[in-house]
Amino acid sequence: MKCLLSLLLLLPGLLVHGQVALPLTPSPAGPGQVRGAEPKDPVGWFRRAYDETNLRMPGSASFQMKVTFHAYPGIDFAKKEESRIVTGDGTYQETWISPHDWRREVTLGSYHAVEVEADGVRRFQANSDYEPSRVSMLMRALLDPIPRFILEPEIGIQRVQWKLKRLKAGTLPYVRLAHRGSDNSYFGFALADDVYDFLPNGVLFRSEASRSGLVASWQDDEVFAGKVVARRVAVQGEGMRSPMVTAEVSISRLASPSPVIQQLPGKAADVCATLRPRDRFDRSAKFIRRMGSVPRSGLNYPAGVLTVVQAEVDRQGMPREAEVSSIRVYGQPPSREGVDAVWTMAAGLVMGIRQDRVRPAIVDGKPCESPIIALKWKGGT
Repeated sequence: MKCLLSLLLLLPGLLVHGQVALPLTPSPAGPGQVRGAEPKDPVGWFRRAYDETNLRMPGSASFQMKVTFHAYPGIDFAKKEESRIVTGDGTYQETWISPHDWRREVTLGSYHAVEVEADGVRRFQANSDYEPSRVSMLMRALLDPIPRFILEPEIGIQRVQWKLKRLKAGTLPYVRLAHRGSDNSYFGFALADDVYDFLPNGVLFRSEASRSGLVASWQDDEVFAGKVVARRVAVQGEGMRSPMVTAEVSISRLASPSPVIQQLPGKAADVCATLRPRDRFDRSAKFIRRMGSVPRSGLNYPAGVLTVVQAEVDRQGMPREAEVSSIRVYGQPPSREGVDAVWTMAAGLVMGIRQDRVRPAIVDGKPCESPIIALKWKGGT
């Protein structure tokens, strides 16, 4: 209780929706220079950032990436020794030779997974049928910071209209691109904005996902073989005081790659068996029993708190690692009595999603791990 009280009452400036502080302050000047004229439209900003930071394009330099990361506990209302969230120190290593020749390996706690591609054939091995949430968060920040549906709108559900704003963090200017979430089939109302923040030189340094409320940050850029690489990465929930994942990244040239690194026994992996983020493949994962409840007319209320709970669903439809991923305050922060009500509501939502069953997303006719979220609104607190 004291944790949430301190969040809601002592840090109101952090929590009020639309005023979330940047978890990592952007550097005064990125290492790269502005290349060409400033983009004329929002998609141009995304494409330039993609081109500046994508290490895995055809013709790019071979590299060895090593990442040490720490996964922090979340709010799952369990005793520390009984928490089901996989936490602690982890490692991620990637050896990249070409788009069709590479190896990725990640370890966190008892979880271990290896994914390789050699001559266009991809193989995957893991000791679990689901990827821990902290690993999923890290992989999204490292491998998919700008989703394909933005760069290639034709593969998305709809064409998104982005709004561009020029803002400042202190004295540092930056550009914000945002669009209003509109996946109404899932919750019956428009979600908050998806947000992407760029330095003036075009490098992405922060993003905020409307569905989960997760905020990713990239900092301490360096230039490697003409590409910009963030040496520090962090993910945390909107309105949450502590991070969920922090990572330190190092990268070096791969002088003489050995074919041994790509050897992995077994048949070719199916689409679902991968370390890449899965939630862009398919949106068929749905609650059998709807957990969340929100005002059907939207969030135009004078005051209230929207609690978001997320979980990873394994291939059998079992929710794993359910936790609070976001607490969004609209209007004035709630009273102490209101905090108690929000806390009780959040606990009930987490416990409920743990006991639910979900129809997994289906890709190529096979069940696939995917993240799910549930929301609940407490108005007039």
